[in-house]
Amino acid sequence: MKRIVPLAFAVIAYAILLLNDDYLYALQDNSVFINGRTFMRETMMYPNGLWAWMGCWLTQFFYHPWLGALIMVALWVLTYGFLIWATEARSWWCIFAVLPQTFLLYTLLCLGYWMFYCKSPGIAFVPTLVLLTASALTCIVVRLIKFFVHRSFRKISYMVLILLYITLCPSLTTYSLRLPDARLRNELRMYRAIDDCRWEDVLKDFRSTNRPTNLMVLYKNIALMHTGRLQEMFKQGNCGYQPTLPTSVFGEDTLRVHISQLAGPMVYYQYGQLNYAYRWAIENSVEYGLTVRNMKTLIRCAIMNQELDVAYKYITLLKSTQFHRKWAVEHERMLTSSTLLLQSTEFQNIAPLVADDQNELGADDGLPEKWLLEHFSDLANAASPKLEEVVITTSLWAEDEYAFAIHFYNYVTRHQGEAIPPLYQEAAILLCTKESSPVTLDHFPFDTMVSDRYNSFVRDYNTLSQQNLTTEEMAARLRPQYGDTYWWYYYFYTDFQIY
Repeated sequence: MKRIVPLAFAVIAYAILLLNDDYLYALQDNSVFINGRTFMRETMMYPNGLWAWMGCWLTQFFYHPWLGALIMVALWVLTYGFLIWATEARSWWCIFAVLPQTFLLYTLLCLGYWMFYCKSPGIAFVPTLVLLTASALTCIVVRLIKFFVHRSFRKISYMVLILLYITLCPSLTTYSLRLPDARLRNELRMYRAIDDCRWEDVLKDFRSTNRPTNLMVLYKNIALMHTGRLQEMFKQGNCGYQPTLPTSVFGEDTLRVHISQLAGPMVYYQYGQLNYAYRWAIENSVEYGLTVRNMKTLIRCAIMNQELDVAYKYITLLKSTQFHRKWAVEHERMLTSSTLLLQSTEFQNIAPLVADDQNELGADDGLPEKWLLEHFSDLANAASPKLEEVVITTSLWAEDEYAFAIHFYNYVTRHQGEAIPPLYQEAAILLCTKESSPVTLDHFPFDTMVSDRYNSFVRDYNTLSQQNLTTEEMAARLRPQYGDTYWWYYYFYTDFQIY
């Protein structure tokens, strides 16, 4: 049993960890280990600083989830060996020696959104290191007792283990016992795909979620924007929701997530708002500690702003890490070669979105999504076709009728003789026919199929309204036929919660 139990536990635990590989990668992405004495001294200033420093060093191996998971499981098996040696457990009693490790596996996966808010360095490995230290010290103390007393008191082993563990982990906190759900894993996977400019993977992950969050909608629209398909915004689904954190066995989770902490710097950067991206990367780093993902954003913004000294400072830090050195070296070359910068995918994606007000920085009230919707809806000058598309579709996203009417008129004026995109036609037929609209639809070349479909939508809507159905029931009835239109979004998406 002494061999079967740890082997079975190791296989099961390793399989469970690999099933959450994107979650493990995000853990190291929200941490950083910088080689050098300065980082060690700063880490040692925290309570349990040695374990925090070791935890940060081990967390970086989650860059390859299979490797980090292997190290974690190996530490758990080693802890099992110490516990068996200390307690002299036999037969089925060996199963009790893997209970602490099972609890650690569960709590690791239960960290969830807390990974963005946790201020304890190396939190993924620290509890395991505490248990390993406690079990090792238990072996030493028990052996010393047996040596001097010359008797085998098995109860002493358990008592010493419990006392040591309680003594060694006063700073550890159990946040909320809940496993990461599919939406969190998809958010983490989509962020990683955006970081690598894998836009089709972003869209694939979005389509695999039944009830996407607002952040996932932002990610989806970023992918459509950079692939020139932003006019498919509502066909792909544009209804996001605020993530609800399930109640744990210890009561309701008090955490309230905000996009500014989850991915504010990346979202702002992808929309060309470099100052806001830089501001939130700095603010999150000061509040929750420097992370790899924030450091990458700082480097990108500095390069795009041609602040070469600032970019070099953060590149030097990132080059001292174990697994992100290659990324740092690639971006370091852009500091001395404008050709590499101009040819890079990032520059080609972001440069057209940088407007004339790039040097401005105001307050966004900690709500990036709300700020982006208002900013682009009110933006009068679209310096590029890509920015023009963002401005028009964002005014529809925000359901800003007046702003869309102005943008629509400017678009048709600039593109005389060209076919009007179907999305713009759908929105114009709905919004520009209202009395408050500053634009009329006279002489605009609309597609007959679009207007006919709108008339059909109006008839079906009126028919269902006469049946005294609720808004939710009408939305469900009309979604199969009109769910890919702007009309359905405008009338039935009412749960727009900004967070």
